[in-house]
Amino acid sequence: MEFILLGLLNGFCITLSRVLNGQLSVRNGAFHASFVNHAVGFASLSLLFIFVAEPVNALPQDLTLYVGGVIGALYVAVNSFVMVRLGSTNSIVLVVAGQMLFGLFIEVYSFGFEQVGAQLIGVGLVVIGVFFKGRLSFQNK
Repeated sequence: MEFILLGLLNGFCITLSRVLNGQLSVRNGAFHASFVNHAVGFASLSLLFIFVAEPVNALPQDLTLYVGGVIGALYVAVNSFVMVRLGSTNSIVLVVAGQMLFGLFIEVYSFGFEQVGAQLIGVGLVVIGVFFKGRLSFQNK
């Protein structure tokens, strides 16, 4: 149960972070907002790492494992740009839908259609919801 609550809290934090970055993006641009996000995040995580984390014995040899950092930084910059143009709800719904679709793609690729059949229904419903949410939201603007 605590992991479910922690996951929900993480969702709230991500949403709040994206909204704040979107506001910073309006004032100073998306790349500035992304830079500030990552600089402050780096400083915060550095302090946590120094005082809380276990020491690292060796860095991974496979450099492709670090691509996630590049993707994460790009995500913050793009989301800071999009958030103020589409609104927080539209942006978050589209991001979650994209995560679900790509997650399903990875699972189908890894395990085949037989293992993820029920998930296809769930993702299909999410895609339908995104479609209707988008139609309703963008018609009002």
